[in-house]
Amino acid sequence: MSDSSPALPLAGIRVLDATSNIAGPFGGAVLADLGADVLKIETPAGDPSRSMSPVDGDRSAYFHIVNRNKDVEALDLKSTIGKSRLHDLLEHSDVFLTNFLPDRLRALELDSATVMARYPQLIFGNLSSYGSTGPDAAAPGYDATVQARTGIMHVTGEPEGNPVRAGVSVLDVGSGMWLAIGVLAALLERNNTGRGKLVETSLYETGATWVSYHLSAEQLTNAPSVRSGSGHPAFAPYGIFDTASGTLCVGVGNNNIFAKLCTLIGRDDLITNPAYAANVDRVRNASSLKVEIEMALAAHDAQYWAELLGRNGVPADRVALPEELHHDVQAEAIDLLLDYPDSESKVRRIPGLPLRFNGKRPPIRKAAPHRHTD
Repeated sequence: MSDSSPALPLAGIRVLDATSNIAGPFGGAVLADLGADVLKIETPAGDPSRSMSPVDGDRSAYFHIVNRNKDVEALDLKSTIGKSRLHDLLEHSDVFLTNFLPDRLRALELDSATVMARYPQLIFGNLSSYGSTGPDAAAPGYDATVQARTGIMHVTGEPEGNPVRAGVSVLDVGSGMWLAIGVLAALLERNNTGRGKLVETSLYETGATWVSYHLSAEQLTNAPSVRSGSGHPAFAPYGIFDTASGTLCVGVGNNNIFAKLCTLIGRDDLITNPAYAANVDRVRNASSLKVEIEMALAAHDAQYWAELLGRNGVPADRVALPEELHHDVQAEAIDLLLDYPDSESKVRRIPGLPLRFNGKRPPIRKAAPHRHTD
């Protein structure tokens, strides 16, 4: 395994990352960014995420993101040689990450009970689609299909439109984060007990967590969850608004912010209008309020309003393309995008870990690895 900076929190921690695709590898990438020595174990055929579009030789856009700061070794875990090599590595590892289905873990004799009996100090982190027990434990699942199952799709999209997938892989990235958080907690506990622990999470559990508000609201109202487009069923005005040029997103969470908004757009009359006096009134009359606000916003473009409102205490910003982050002055100010150390790739900068320690973001020390060859 490779070196890691002693300045990083997980320096000296060794992780075997036998996960594939996106969610599990992202959890491993979080640990790697924090300084752990992470060795990616993949089949001789390679991780399927290597071929996810768009591709970059034997890597891909996704592969660069979720496998940065790792080394790689290809092992056939069905072979005697592959199993022997894996156990050699486990002997000197702190963490073992998998996302195999239960039957495959048992067939490979890599289920948590078997592995942890042999290596009692090991943290065993397993990420699955639906959890390791229950009627759906063996069911496969991807980000989109579990978004459908947990209701995320149902509440995403315009009210009169079809359910849609969230535009980013919220369950993959979120589940990877939970996996990393669980591993960190288990490592902290091991410092006191000397013993490892099984850490489990799933796309399904993450999806349920993301719709927590909707579950709570339904119990209070007995009304089914609905799609609110870019808006929100709990607040108004909240969401996107047309301007003279460009689209503006505004978030109003209380009466004080609403009053500031109305004053700044030249519509003080809305503050005292009984239809919009309290948040519950504004939610009830969100459609008519949107019309009134957009009439005022038509005087200037989205950038003008974003700057005016933002400087004066009203959460607001222009709807932008993801790639505009490359030229965003705030991204530059906080060193959000880090240099990607790979002269062979067109990828030059990617977002670093969304954490800073004493003002410094953990670096991208190594590019995602090429396929391992003997």
